[in-house]
Amino acid sequence: MEQKQRFMIFILGTIMGALLLYFFKTHSQPARDERTRVRESLSLPGMMYDYAVSQKGFYGHFVLYEALSTQPDGIRQRSIVTGGRRRYDADRRELPEEYLWITETYAPQTALAEAGPVLSYDFRYAERIAIQLKPGHLASEVSLLSGDVAEAVSGKPQEAVLTLRAWRKNQKTINWASIPEILQLLQANPAVSSAELVKIHWQAEADLIKANTAK
Repeated sequence: MEQKQRFMIFILGTIMGALLLYFFKTHSQPARDERTRVRESLSLPGMMYDYAVSQKGFYGHFVLYEALSTQPDGIRQRSIVTGGRRRYDADRRELPEEYLWITETYAPQTALAEAGPVLSYDFRYAERIAIQLKPGHLASEVSLLSGDVAEAVSGKPQEAVLTLRAWRKNQKTINWASIPEILQLLQANPAVSSAELVKIHWQAEADLIKANTAK
């Protein structure tokens, strides 16, 4: 084979390689962007979806608070508080830690242990409270002695969210056991129709993770 032919084959190979690289890069970028979007939209640390799907309980030193209750039919519920997903601002600086309130439901006679199985889970933000306002009332009418004031939800005049920022900051050790009392206090407010910790729809998020993992 002449040198000129070898050179032409080399050039063609280089061009084809570059075209293939460009093709894979341009066609895989949307998938990567979608995975990034999904990851940033998640409410829970990744391992929690694994635990919930496999019906395991959350135990260990990450548990900051724990409360147990038993229903008349023997069903037991275990409520815990633990740290949430790490989040960062545009400059990659870590934002204040989030906290989660997790309620695990166990069948009668089932040992309260990591192995479970856990019948069902309820995930909520431990420091965010969803407020339903009574007609004619404003979010600014709902506040706590800590100084925290509810904020209106854009486009939803009868909905508000109260975040326990000052309440957390004012405590050296956070008294998570007082959360039910805070909810009762807010529900007694004349402007409030209902108050509950903001719910996390973890199953929908787990399905989203599964759908994007296969891409």
